[in-house]
Amino acid sequence: MKLYFKLVIVYVFFVFTSFTSLFADNFREAYVVEIGKIDIGKLLWDVHISDYDYKISIRLKNKGFLSKLYKFEGSYEASGSVIKGSLIPIQYKQFWSTKKKVREVEIIFNNGSITELKMLPDEKERPRIDYIEINNYFDPLSSFVNILFGKDKSKTIDGRRVYSMVVEKKNDYENGEIKKVLIEDYINIWADHKRNDLEYIEIGGNSSKGVFSMPKIMKIKFRGLLYKLRKI
Repeated sequence: MKLYFKLVIVYVFFVFTSFTSLFADNFREAYVVEIGKIDIGKLLWDVHISDYDYKISIRLKNKGFLSKLYKFEGSYEASGSVIKGSLIPIQYKQFWSTKKKVREVEIIFNNGSITELKMLPDEKERPRIDYIEINNYFDPLSSFVNILFGKDKSKTIDGRRVYSMVVEKKNDYENGEIKKVLIEDYINIWADHKRNDLEYIEIGGNSSKGVFSMPKIMKIKFRGLLYKLRKI
């Protein structure tokens, strides 16, 4: 489990049905993270969206008997403006800690463009793309929420890579919507390889027009393993 693991977890959250039901509201939920039937962590989400701005906060921490072998802890925050029914990021912060490493990322946006990218520790490799010049990109949290609000595709930057989040299909099983999101157009900013370990993200939960609901179950196919997030 490397830095990418927590990004995978970050992506899988919040099934929203309409902006109207969300404005000027706060939502909090907790999820257990599982591989098979083994609990490996807990995820806490705190969301506020008003008519004009929003803030999303996530806390992730290891849990269960595997904690003795692998300890991890992360926090993620995105904030910005609500413009014409879309979340437009202004700032994204990310913190990730294990026994072997601590990493921090901060991205500053201005009208969809990246104006500043800070990383601790500093990246020693030269960037393979000029990320300051790219436009219409979103942080992972804002990007994924916009996808679940109805966008079919959203360009994303997480500090280490850029990619597109693309809705492959939508299904309705037993009155609950299922969305499958693929990762495409993947480019590493700081490395030459094009390896993309994330195959897809599947989000399932009750969905009713005009009524907000958090997903009951979220699944992630990553490096051949299926991770499951279950609301508790």
